[in-house]
Amino acid sequence: MMKVVWVIILASAFQAAATESYSQTTKISLSMKQASLEEVIWTMKKMTQFNFFYQNDEIEEVHGLNVEFSDQTVDAILDECLKNTGLTYEIVHKAVIIHKDTKYIEPPGLLLESEADTPQKKTISGKVTDTKGLPLPGVTVIVKGTTVGTVTDADGNFSLEVPVSAEILQLSFVGMKMQEIVLAGQTTFNVVLEEETADLEEVVVVGYGIQKKVTVTGAVSSIETEDVVKGSSASLANTLAGRVAGLTSIQSGGGQPGRDDATMYLRGAATTNGKSALILIDGVPRDNIRTIDPNEVASVSILKDASATALFGVRGANGVILITTRRGTEGKMQLSINAEQSYTAFTREPERLHSWEYMELRNEASLNDGNTTLPYDQTTMNRYLNPLEGLDPNAADYEEQKRLREYMYPDHDYYREYISRSSPQTRVNMNASGGTKKVAFFINAGYLHQGGNLNTEPKSVLGYDPSSKMDRYNFRANLDYNVTESLKSFLNIGSYIEQVNMPAAWLYGNDTNWMMRDLLYQAQTILPITPGPTTIDGFGVEPGQIVDPGYMDRSAFEIMNRMGYRNEVRSNLNTSIGLEWDLSNTVTKGLSVKGLFSYDSRATTAMQGQKSERLYLAEVNPETNTMNYAVKRSDESLLSIVKGADSRYNVNIQGIVNYNRTFGDKHDVTGMLLAQRDYWESTGGEIPFNVVGFSGRFTYAYASRYLAEVNMGYNGSEQFAPDNRYGFFPAASMGWIVSNEDFMANQKVVTNLKLRASYGLVGNDNIGSARFLYQDNISMGGGTLGSLGLGKGVNQGLLGNPNLSWELAKKQNYGIDLQIMNDLNITFDYFIENRSKILISRGMVPQLQGVPLGNIPKVNMGKVDNSGFELEMTYNKKLAKDLSLMVRGNFNYNHNEVKFVDEPMRDDTYVYQYRST
Repeated sequence: MMKVVWVIILASAFQAAATESYSQTTKISLSMKQASLEEVIWTMKKMTQFNFFYQNDEIEEVHGLNVEFSDQTVDAILDECLKNTGLTYEIVHKAVIIHKDTKYIEPPGLLLESEADTPQKKTISGKVTDTKGLPLPGVTVIVKGTTVGTVTDADGNFSLEVPVSAEILQLSFVGMKMQEIVLAGQTTFNVVLEEETADLEEVVVVGYGIQKKVTVTGAVSSIETEDVVKGSSASLANTLAGRVAGLTSIQSGGGQPGRDDATMYLRGAATTNGKSALILIDGVPRDNIRTIDPNEVASVSILKDASATALFGVRGANGVILITTRRGTEGKMQLSINAEQSYTAFTREPERLHSWEYMELRNEASLNDGNTTLPYDQTTMNRYLNPLEGLDPNAADYEEQKRLREYMYPDHDYYREYISRSSPQTRVNMNASGGTKKVAFFINAGYLHQGGNLNTEPKSVLGYDPSSKMDRYNFRANLDYNVTESLKSFLNIGSYIEQVNMPAAWLYGNDTNWMMRDLLYQAQTILPITPGPTTIDGFGVEPGQIVDPGYMDRSAFEIMNRMGYRNEVRSNLNTSIGLEWDLSNTVTKGLSVKGLFSYDSRATTAMQGQKSERLYLAEVNPETNTMNYAVKRSDESLLSIVKGADSRYNVNIQGIVNYNRTFGDKHDVTGMLLAQRDYWESTGGEIPFNVVGFSGRFTYAYASRYLAEVNMGYNGSEQFAPDNRYGFFPAASMGWIVSNEDFMANQKVVTNLKLRASYGLVGNDNIGSARFLYQDNISMGGGTLGSLGLGKGVNQGLLGNPNLSWELAKKQNYGIDLQIMNDLNITFDYFIENRSKILISRGMVPQLQGVPLGNIPKVNMGKVDNSGFELEMTYNKKLAKDLSLMVRGNFNYNHNEVKFVDEPMRDDTYVYQYRST
């Protein structure tokens, strides 16, 4: 039998220590009956990243192994399998070398055998270093296509006996590019391994496709799932704040659970109408960025300039946010479970004001107003400073008198009594992914609980729960199935169920934001000297009734506890199904087609219990140390339940033709044509909305140096008259990768340098909730001359303007991408945007023309200029095999100026005669 001869080079202590973390943390489970050692080795090789080296004749006699291990390390399994076999092993980096266990250990070199048993072989040797000339220990050196191999020693040297027929050596090391060397009769080698520059090879998601990051010529920023899941915010929109250049995320609506949506701007606000960016999740327009589980997200791309957004036509002027969810890959199933507990708090809160401090300040304010009689004399102030003064601690009723005095002369911190300092947030997530050559899957389940800051009374007291809180359950399943080698199908299902609870908002017209703002205002403005918040016994009134401050519109205590409760249940389902057909083998190389159909639905059910209770006033007389209650409002109503529901749906259909091909190793050509239709219904149940679009993209790269890209969108929106419904939005960009030029080849400092420029047109049809503004709003109703309208009067409303169209944004972008020594990445963009044809209402048309200003046709006359720059820097340094340092930061600046909104000039009595321009 032909035997394989090995060279065994013992690793240094440094290498062993570097390997320990992987070998000790990688655990597998094995169950094999009557197996040979070689079968066990091959099974472990498939389940781990280890390479195994051995001589066939030394292990072929080891068989009949009954292996039963659960969650054990490779070391533990080998220790058991090699027991009493005369074999031992060494682990160097991720190489496992199995050899005979003898008392005499050969020095590093050849394991000599008799020439009769040794086939014709030759010895090759060499040294492996990095680009800085430093030796690389632990590099795996293997003859391609065989198990013959070794690893480099502490000085980066290797020596290996190989068959004479060996042709190619493969060298690999973590964090380095794998290199192949053709032997061609040579026996000594000096090999330089280069670091993997993943940032240059990675792809980024762009409109309806992906591109290599190094070839992107538009203004695109992106982050991956590792950065997304680091944030503790319950909303993905808030998580993105500060992490992506050009994106501004402001949580101006407050942090109420289930109502913490963020307002997002890309490169500022360049219009007076709708400023929100277009959001696509897995290529479909969707707006549920607040509710998506960050653990579902694979990447987020921000498209900012015309070159990147022209594909979206009338919906791309405010920028585009592309969210791509995770998918499974071929391999064993990966299961991840994590739980987080965090606490949120207001970034700023009012300082506490004590009772005596308030009275002193009130007296001071009265003196400043010229009043000689002060609101509070010293005797009264002393009662609040020491409410127990004059009481006998030995009296039988001391505790009762103490309770009464502290109630009559309180030092309340009402804000803290009503609003807690922090609120809990719990997040639990479980996801699994994996697949085979035919099927791949990603499944995610998540739970999020947000507690509110309101210190409400318990349900056991009220009979209902008015606390502010939210519970959300997320589910996602992304499935990929390879029907054939060229035909692939996919199914995406995402859903959530969310339950939001809060105090009743019927007093505020069910405007929950107004309710919460007013509640916080009332909690901050109630005086610390006010008795309450409920009555006490002994005064002819049942204890626990509401004490109204008397000097305020409402009582914060009443709002958050005694007006009822509101509970909303929201559910959402996002589904997408599609096929992708590679036509490379049937039509032409690089050609593929894709079809997608998505259906989304959303429903909300709101149940509100409302009630009102009698209100009392606590009247305290400091002179006589007495108190009594007076009725402020005698009306009462029992708890009544009102329930409502609404729903909506969205349909999106897409057909895409893609082309991607390289000619002659230098000419990279890609193309894309897209047709799609969006059809959706709002909660009002009115006429559904329709948008039809056609898009195209063409890119060309020569020798990975000179880049060009053309994008175009042709869209139609029903917001405008039939003769003015479609628009064409072209954009072009160019790039030059200077670092790939020959004159940059012999330097190691600037490892990437790219210059970019783009110009194009994009539109915006987000002009508010009003629809069909091109039509006259004429209605029939009563009137003095009813006979003019078939017995009814004719009422003239808003006059239509058939010439209305979308806003038009002319965008310029100039950028530079710089990488220094593979460690420091710098991206700088300067942009200019001129927004015109903004929809406005006329303000300078005199009313004497006969039509009220509110009914004058709206026009596309507004103008806004916007400009600024973005700087993004990332330093990523590999300090050791298992240790790296990454620092990232970005700085954005933009300045916008409203040039024209048809604003009338005010007279000279106004310091600022214009308020909007």
